[in-house]
Amino acid sequence: MKVTEAQLLDMIAEEAIIDRATLKREATLGDLGISSLDVITLLFELEEKFGVVIEEGDMPAMTTLGEMVDYLMGRINAEAA
Repeated sequence: MKVTEAQLLDMIAEEAIIDRATLKREATLGDLGISSLDVITLLFELEEKFGVVIEEGDMPAMTTLGEMVDYLMGRINAEAA
């Protein structure tokens, strides 16, 4: 099952308890208040929903929301293909 950017942003907003409208690609994770715990929780949700395994340690260093979304979409959609 493939994931869209909109789906990922919805999940990120829900997990980090952030207003979805504030999620802009250029925003830094720090500015959005997205913690490493939020990322771990999101990875568990992605694992459950899409059947993929993404370890936090596998993720490259990222500073912006756009970088995180692009990485996650690439990983999920590659495994779904």
